Amino acid sequence: MKAVFIKLKISKFVDQTQEIKIQSSSSEYPKESKRREEVLILAKVFNAIAKAAIYFLVFLLPIFFLPWTSNNLDFNKQALLLISVFLALICWLANSLTSNKFEINISFLNFPVIILFLVTALSVIFSVYRYGSFWGWPLPVSQSLLSLLGFIIFYFLVANLFKKDEIILLFLTLFLSGFLVSLFCILQLFGKFILPFDFAKTASFNTIGTMNSLAVYSSLLLVLLLPLSFFVKRFFKVVLGVFILTLLISLFLINFKIAWLVFLTGLAVLFAFGVVNLRKTGRSSFTTVMMIFFVIALLFTLFRFSLPLFPATPLEVSPSQKAEFGILRNLSPKTLFLGSGPGTFVYNWSMYKSIDLNQTIFWATRFTTGASEILDRIITTGILGILAFFFLIFLFFKKSFQFLVKKMDEGVSRGKISDGASWFLSLGVLASFAGLVAAFFLYPANFSILLIFWLLIGCLAVLETEKRKVLLIGNSSTKALGFSFLFVLILILGIGSSVFYVQKYIAEARYFQGLKASQKGDTILATNYVLKAVNLNPKMDFYWRDLSQIHLFRLNEVLLKTDLAPEDKKYQVQSLIASAVNSASQATTLNPNDAANWNVRGFIYRNMIGGLGGAEDWAITSYETAIDLEPTNPYIFTEIGRIYILKADLAEQQENLEDKDKNLKLAQSSFEKAVSLKVDYAPAHYQMAMIYIREGKTKEAIERFEIVKQTAPSDIGLAFQLGLIYYNENQLNKAKAEFERAVALDLKYANARYFLGLIYDKEGNKNEAIAQFKVIEEFNPENQEIKKILSSLRGGRPALEGIVPGQPPIEEKAPEKLK
Repeated sequence: MKAVFIKLKISKFVDQTQEIKIQSSSSEYPKESKRREEVLILAKVFNAIAKAAIYFLVFLLPIFFLPWTSNNLDFNKQALLLISVFLALICWLANSLTSNKFEINISFLNFPVIILFLVTALSVIFSVYRYGSFWGWPLPVSQSLLSLLGFIIFYFLVANLFKKDEIILLFLTLFLSGFLVSLFCILQLFGKFILPFDFAKTASFNTIGTMNSLAVYSSLLLVLLLPLSFFVKRFFKVVLGVFILTLLISLFLINFKIAWLVFLTGLAVLFAFGVVNLRKTGRSSFTTVMMIFFVIALLFTLFRFSLPLFPATPLEVSPSQKAEFGILRNLSPKTLFLGSGPGTFVYNWSMYKSIDLNQTIFWATRFTTGASEILDRIITTGILGILAFFFLIFLFFKKSFQFLVKKMDEGVSRGKISDGASWFLSLGVLASFAGLVAAFFLYPANFSILLIFWLLIGCLAVLETEKRKVLLIGNSSTKALGFSFLFVLILILGIGSSVFYVQKYIAEARYFQGLKASQKGDTILATNYVLKAVNLNPKMDFYWRDLSQIHLFRLNEVLLKTDLAPEDKKYQVQSLIASAVNSASQATTLNPNDAANWNVRGFIYRNMIGGLGGAEDWAITSYETAIDLEPTNPYIFTEIGRIYILKADLAEQQENLEDKDKNLKLAQSSFEKAVSLKVDYAPAHYQMAMIYIREGKTKEAIERFEIVKQTAPSDIGLAFQLGLIYYNENQLNKAKAEFERAVALDLKYANARYFLGLIYDKEGNKNEAIAQFKVIEEFNPENQEIKKILSSLRGGRPALEGIVPGQPPIEEKAPEKLK
């Protein structure tokens, strides 16, 4: 600035205009300086926003959920992850663009991370359900390629945005979130429900996932917390002490053995390095505390305690390690290298699950994850996928171990507090990561657990990197143009993807509204909502699958209406039949490898038999395809048998006795197959009994019904049918017991009361007989036959005097049995 006011001694030979030029140029310098200051301020703003987005994500993701979707946890966590990392990435790039300086962390971890992404992308390309493997929902959201991309960007931003002294604040943000999650869990377990949502008013609800996954999450945070609490100042020691105590209480309350094993693994690493450090420094406090925690964790790992006054935690059901190894042994060679696709465990489970599972109450459970994250990855991403994952883990352990040993050899843990903080911080990262890897071998990961995984990787990249590569953009117009093009490209792709994702999210919200309307019996409103969901996201197969069933419910409603003109009724019936069939077909087209889609398609066609030509053949074809995908499911064989019974009925109406007998034999064969898969499968035994009744084999029918009774004691239709057989066999005492059981299950069951009244009449108990028929009359005041029966009973005459009994005069449709 002083140069402006210095009087230059210029030679008389120098042109006057040159002096004017120099002074003019100098006078513009303050404006240039001010502009640069504004640019630097703008760059700092972009940098601050990017960091704030990461802090916001680390704090909010573990506690985040929304009640507007059927998957209220991970689906919403994915949305939060993608929005946060996109905002942070754009601001980070904008910071580089405005400051003309591109600074990047060239970490050794970048290479295995890229390899993992590329292998997973290949697995998606060859997936049995590419849409689900890419997006996640309806498959496990945390295993999708989109979620992996979000986590990788998150890792990249942590590695490049934060400095070593900022990592502690990032972890404190995570600890605060974990503290709130654990506190909420404790309140839930003790029945203190603070959220207004119905799904949140159960002890098992928490914002991480299952109770067991919350225990694993808490153990990982504890391992990370313990070493950090040794170098912070007094106020933060108290805060971290409260966090540790809260996490420990939640761990004690849930008392999940695998969580204790994870905690034990991390403590083993802390204790081992503490012992080594003790020899170098002579400080024993850290080692002593780690030893105390180690003994506690070992005690709870080896022994299962039932702590008094503590609430019982909900049980979690999952496949065993043995069951998952069984699936691995049966995998087809074509999925050996790249697996069946990220998140597609459920299809492998349906195809290869052991027939022994059918003898348990979980025979029909469709598990979306297995017993172990590692085994899940082998099944879904193949050998290449698990090798890429192990490569990343191996390099993490190698570099973090080398970093810690180097720090110890330099003796920095005895020096300044910042150096000690760096050592303790690195030790916590390594120990927590060791616990995390142990968890991967013993338990499936979810979104919040994977957040810790990628946060630890990003933090190690920050801690071990001494220098960052700096590229000056302003030095070259080509570099500036290229970087600007990259920024605009990412911005456009991000905004476009965000619009598509928002549309997908709204579709899920509309579907959930339709699901709730359907549960309330409002099929018209349910249809409208699900149709909106389908229009917004037509590639979601289960939207179409559920829409087909809603159309079927509406069809049944229309068929029962008596206030419709014949032409209107015919038009609505035809329209709903076409809509139901088309929706079911669309589901199988979008995802032909899901047995559930084919089961629903078969169910739709089965309900169309008699009203849609060829429906019986389409139904059988659909169910046979489902068998190829789920060969040990007795439900499918039972449904095929029911179709053959309907075909036999149609043949009987056409007086084609040969086809009738043929279809009955095929039906019986299907039911026998179902029973061979599950010996106590009640619906198959029930249908077998109905065939025996057709054939006049009463004794065999009773034997089948008695088998069903043992496995389905609360089935009303079964009680009525068994009572009816006993009644026709004149075994009145047994018949009365069954009809009384049916009435006890449903006080409005008129058919059971009808026969119960007749039995009381035969026993001479007129008062009880009258009581039964009076109840029937209340629900059927216009039924003349009931009035005649009551008149006869009150006159002391037999109930059916002058009446020819057949089936009960009141037509009812028995409820569906054990689907």
